[in-house]
Amino acid sequence: MMAVNVKQLSDAQHAWLDDEGNAINIDRAWKKSDKVMAERRLEQGLLAAARKDVSGERRWFALRTLGVGEIELCSQLIDSGVDAVVPVKKVQMKRRFKVETRRFVHKPVLRGLVFVSLVPSTECFAGLLRVKGVAAFVGTDGMPHAIGEAEMRKFMDLAQAGAFDERYAPTGLVVGEKVKIGVGPFAAFEGVLTGYAKGRTARVLTWLFGREHVVEVKLANLEKLG
Repeated sequence: MMAVNVKQLSDAQHAWLDDEGNAINIDRAWKKSDKVMAERRLEQGLLAAARKDVSGERRWFALRTLGVGEIELCSQLIDSGVDAVVPVKKVQMKRRFKVETRRFVHKPVLRGLVFVSLVPSTECFAGLLRVKGVAAFVGTDGMPHAIGEAEMRKFMDLAQAGAFDERYAPTGLVVGEKVKIGVGPFAAFEGVLTGYAKGRTARVLTWLFGREHVVEVKLANLEKLG
């Protein structure tokens, strides 16, 4: 919107005229601008409490994404100085008509989650929840659930080693059956098969980071119980 001239509205009030001749109240525009700037300063101040240069005992937490990809949100947080990570797996691409290729892409091991390492505080939690693309913290009763350092490190090491990369194997598993996970950070965990995904992957409902969660596991890494 471009201001083209100024006219007198009253002794105490002025306005700009936009390209269509509509009056824009200057006082109202300034107040709106001040409010926006104050809101941005507040968000930046709160988010600063989640930066990786904050001193103190750090803990891992999981963020749920909303309307944005996990890797995209992770990059956004890193650019803001937050220690964020998305463990990924290697997934084989397919050509048209489902013909397999030798090309691979990297996708999140756990869909919809971004992990952050931070010094817990009310300010840092509020700052991260104001970031576009963040839906909520994984937790219970509105309280973020901290993830153990050993548990998180094992998870990331396995992802780095390719433990979640696609493997192809036949299966006779049926949705609703109880299964046991053979390898990965959820090795020996039991759950219920809830469905199938692409790349010979199954969705399993299990207990993860203090609550029920659906994880994607390669069929080759599952075994039927009972």
